[in-house]
Amino acid sequence: TRTVAQLVTSTVGLASIGFLVPLLLARPLIFSCLGAFLLAIVPWFRLARQRTVRIRAFEKQIPEALDLMSRAMRAGHAFPTAVQMVGEEMADPIGLEFRTLFDETNYGMPQQEALVRLAERVPVADLGYFVVAVLIQRESGGNLAELLDNIASIVRARLKLLGSVRTLSAEGRLSAWILLALPF
Repeated sequence: TRTVAQLVTSTVGLASIGFLVPLLLARPLIFSCLGAFLLAIVPWFRLARQRTVRIRAFEKQIPEALDLMSRAMRAGHAFPTAVQMVGEEMADPIGLEFRTLFDETNYGMPQQEALVRLAERVPVADLGYFVVAVLIQRESGGNLAELLDNIASIVRARLKLLGSVRTLSAEGRLSAWILLALPF
């Protein structure tokens, strides 16, 4: 993890290098501006890539976390305890977020507000479905363990379909690259 100050510092530092190197090599000013721009966006591309990797890892962990919570609740544990178990037993990034969720509720934040904050921190649609389902269940009642099982199976099916779509689109992209390279 990087702080905002580190991101800004690396952006300014790389932009300075990109600006000064062409000047020192006696190149026109346009090369300095272009070099500064290209090097300045490198930290932002890296940050975007890390975010994408983290969100994909989070998406893959959601069904397992929901199953763990469901089993814990069937064993007689309360919802906050099930959240704590996910936070302690699962790897990051989902473990970290559920530990934060547990800490927020444990230190006095209303559970509804803590769940909404979790959905805001992690922009994953499946997590949003989980939060909405838990909030509705809290008001209307019902079997939360069964609800979590259903959400986990839906998320698994969606991830399987998404994997198939990615595979088929990768095949199409590879075909396009091959067709573009053939004339040369």
